[in-house]
Amino acid sequence: MNFFKQIQLANYRNFENYSINLNKDCNVIIGKNGSGKTNILESISLFEKGRGFRKEKIKNLINNKSSNKLFKISSIFINNANEIDLKISNGIYEDKFIKKITINGSDTSESIKHFETLFSIICFLPEMERFFLNSPALRRNFLDKLIYGADRDYLKILNKYNKSILERNKILKQSNYDLDWIKQVEIDIVKLGIYIFKKRTEHLEILNSILLSLNQTYTKYYQIELQTFDNFVFNINSSFEEIQSSYLLKLMESRNYDSILGGCKIGPHKSDIFGINQSQKLNINQLSTGQQKTVVLLIIIAQCKYLLEILKRKPIILFDEVCSHLDEDNRSLLLKLIDSLNVQTLMTGTEKNLFSFLSTKASYCNISEQQK
Repeated sequence: MNFFKQIQLANYRNFENYSINLNKDCNVIIGKNGSGKTNILESISLFEKGRGFRKEKIKNLINNKSSNKLFKISSIFINNANEIDLKISNGIYEDKFIKKITINGSDTSESIKHFETLFSIICFLPEMERFFLNSPALRRNFLDKLIYGADRDYLKILNKYNKSILERNKILKQSNYDLDWIKQVEIDIVKLGIYIFKKRTEHLEILNSILLSLNQTYTKYYQIELQTFDNFVFNINSSFEEIQSSYLLKLMESRNYDSILGGCKIGPHKSDIFGINQSQKLNINQLSTGQQKTVVLLIIIAQCKYLLEILKRKPIILFDEVCSHLDEDNRSLLLKLIDSLNVQTLMTGTEKNLFSFLSTKASYCNISEQQK
């Protein structure tokens, strides 16, 4: 069993000093709006690469009422009965605030990389209430996080791709640019972009296969098929050379357009994800808010099963305000998720009665009372 046993926050967000103990099953954090419930979940998400699920600047994580410019997140992580000491703090590198992480006192890339293989974090955030009606960026980011949970090298590819897009933008702003230079940058964009296109397609195929198997176990009303939509269409079974040639041509043709409007007209950063409920032959964006929430919960279950059964990796699920507008079907689905998958979950809400459907295994913490 892998789980966070304890979280200690010092000078972090609205907390000066705060500690919370967690169990390996379901943990419910109760508190008034603004009490810091989401901040606790965010602190856990920071133990993965990046800036947490809010993608906040590191300097903004420091308690703004304190003169101390250093925050610290400490945790005890249990891995097969072994305790791992974790710490996150901020540092300054080249006049920029950066995140520093240590694993049992070590900050080597080897120790951090090993820790990353032990768990994966899956987040449900309030903006997912209308997941398939929200911005394409939300859906892309959600899918990319799921892929990263399975393939820890995926984030490096995304970062390299985004840097190459920015480099191309800088070149296009020059009145006379080196054609060989921009061609090489576009070749890099194409190689990385094709990799991202294919990883997204492959991961959706995995999820679709598991979603199909979930139909009888969790709900008989949904037969979900997820797909990507791109402004650059290619046959995934085509040779790399064919796809590369077509992709490069499109980039070259869009140089004038991109030089005027900025950005890049085509590529995986423009992709969208949509879904069809095959049982009703409806696009999921036509379903109600509650039904869309059901679909997201089913996707989370599918991702958990993939990690647990295929990759043998324990996910940890963060549910922020998931119980708002929760109908009976979704309460039942959420309970099945928590009871059957045997993974650590953390949930937040304003009132305890919102979680009355949970089993007695749930542990409750009212942070508003602790802060009095």
